[in-house]
Amino acid sequence: RGVSNGNGVQNTVESLEKTAQLKPDLIEMDIQETKDGQFVMMHDANLKGLAGINKTPQDLTLEELKQIDIHENGYETKISSFDDYLTRANELHQKLLIEIKTSHKDSPQMMEHFLDKYGAKIKVYGHQMQSLDYHVIDQVMTYDKDIQVFFILPYNTIFPRTQASGYTMEYSTLDDNFVNKIWQSDKYLYAWTINTEDATAKSFRLGVDGIITDDVSYIQNSIKELKDNPKYATLLENKAKDLLNFPGN
Repeated sequence: RGVSNGNGVQNTVESLEKTAQLKPDLIEMDIQETKDGQFVMMHDANLKGLAGINKTPQDLTLEELKQIDIHENGYETKISSFDDYLTRANELHQKLLIEIKTSHKDSPQMMEHFLDKYGAKIKVYGHQMQSLDYHVIDQVMTYDKDIQVFFILPYNTIFPRTQASGYTMEYSTLDDNFVNKIWQSDKYLYAWTINTEDATAKSFRLGVDGIITDDVSYIQNSIKELKDNPKYATLLENKAKDLLNFPGN
């Protein structure tokens, strides 16, 4: 949600600016459509948690939303528009992992409008996208296959066969078999939410392509330590050998 170690209010320009200083490869954030067909920075389906207001983003216009005070981690600010957030990210040369949150209140043309307005910039600046809603994945791939878009899978059940660039998976459900299939299908794999030593070690051992965390500095330091550990270097080498012998090769 664009915050590292509680450094601001989630999904706001202010937290983006602070987190970008830590130089993550991507900053994960969330957007939703507004009543007037614009796009606002918001994770939750309801404003209660951050603003104490029993409304959804789709109930209010963008201008109405931008006037609302939100509070988190001891900070207070206004709700950010996606326009302001994207503009600032581009100024900072910070790439984003843009999660599209969908709702039954969305307009039928929501993704069409989004891609018409932002698709070219997303491609040019190298931002990536993700969603729990496969219709979003399908529409992005139809618009431009060069935009990387990830299908979020909360659980590792049946291995998916999709057009997505890769998958964003809850780390505790991952195993070697699933990761090997990912590699075989030439897809990328991001794991979430990695905030502990054990979770980091598991993700590193499995060889995931990206780690989504609430604490960038902690993960950066943990990865450096793991890379300097000969034991993990051997594990990764053995994993690569296993892949070469995986059925189907």
